[in-house]
Amino acid sequence: MDIFFILLIGVLFTLMAGLLIFYFQTQQNFKEIAQKLAAIDEPKPVVHSTEAVKLELAKHRDILFVLEADLTKTKREVLTEEELKTFDLARRQIKLSISRLKTNGAWIGLPFEYEWIEMLDRLPNVWSLCQKAELERQAQAQAQALQAEQAV
Repeated sequence: MDIFFILLIGVLFTLMAGLLIFYFQTQQNFKEIAQKLAAIDEPKPVVHSTEAVKLELAKHRDILFVLEADLTKTKREVLTEEELKTFDLARRQIKLSISRLKTNGAWIGLPFEYEWIEMLDRLPNVWSLCQKAELERQAQAQAQALQAEQAV
């Protein structure tokens, strides 16, 4: 009888040890899986080619400089809707390109590269006409809001 209890305790001890080893191995596997999933979920920073970003920046600056030259040449007092959209698109793309260059560590700055605000100093006609168009839009929106209030 004593040998039976000793064998029973030995078998139970072996089963308990086996279960503990299985539990800790499973936990380790779950940790590894969780780490791999976390690595997959984290978005990797997108690194844009410095040359491609500079090319995009130059392209949109050239568009604005051509528009400035055209306004200087023709001495117009208003911008067309298409030109306003072109200005807005170029503004967004230039700011994005500057941000990407700074992220890449390729931004040189003055006197070789201009921030958006510094660039506006070199586009006085385009900038003044864009501001004028924006003020006209705001005035029209206020007039429509006033008319809507009076109609009610």
